[in-house]
Amino acid sequence: MAQKLDALGGRGGEEWDDGSAYDNVKKVYVGQGDSGVVYVKFDYEKDGKTVSLEHGKQTLLGTEEFELDPEDYITCVKVYYEKLIGSPTEIITALIFKTYKGKTSQPFGMTSGTESELGGGKIIGFHGSASDVIHSLGAYIAPSSTPLTPSDTVPAQGGDAGVAWDDGVHDGVKKIYVGQGDSCVTYFKAEYEKASKLVLGSDHGSKSLLGAEEFVLGPGEYVTAVSGYYDKVFGLDSPAIISLKFITNKRTSIPYGLESGTEFVLEKKDHKVVGFYGQAGDFLYKIGVKVAPISD
Repeated sequence: MAQKLDALGGRGGEEWDDGSAYDNVKKVYVGQGDSGVVYVKFDYEKDGKTVSLEHGKQTLLGTEEFELDPEDYITCVKVYYEKLIGSPTEIITALIFKTYKGKTSQPFGMTSGTESELGGGKIIGFHGSASDVIHSLGAYIAPSSTPLTPSDTVPAQGGDAGVAWDDGVHDGVKKIYVGQGDSCVTYFKAEYEKASKLVLGSDHGSKSLLGAEEFVLGPGEYVTAVSGYYDKVFGLDSPAIISLKFITNKRTSIPYGLESGTEFVLEKKDHKVVGFYGQAGDFLYKIGVKVAPISD
């Protein structure tokens, strides 16, 4: 049975539900209006045939399209929504689609307001609410797409602020980017390997003028633990991540940031890190890891 992910966005309009009886989503059409996303259409694949379902109201601006390659599928949708002047509830302002093979759509709309994500496996259906705009969007995850890598979650450490994010579960970590600001970590991104293919994680937080430093893993290398510090920072209501350090089966990285505040370690004995999750806004507030048994 498919897993239903709650819709993100506002509670206006009429609810719609495309269900989860499809094999895949092959193409997405998004129409924009003056202030946000006003129309969505999905081409679903079912037993080799295409089923097209549409919601909202098209405008004279028409639609933009995101088509998937054969054997590819959507694993994540980044949803932006906010309450605009004259609207009684939040509406979706932008959508970004990401696939298993690492393809990312352009942002359909203005990436403003609250940012959140639908993901965690193969998306095979959508639901939500619409009037003459799209108020909310949710998704169905295929049961078979629950990660083939059996994984455990190590609880996240840090402050409770920003928007939750989750890169999902992969076979391993290939590269990590960490960006620092004046007093804490502001940016985090990871590159993963899944079924021998490179998968780009999303950007979390915001890059400062200092840019980001990179920690690249070599062949046969994997992350066994993440250590770091979190602390209250002047001007922030919640603690933020101050520094991060990555321990692999071969070495330990430099600390990215200042080692001050409350120390934490994310690890599970005889396991390796196969995914990151946490909370971020303009800063990285919280980070946790998904781990899987070391097989070799």
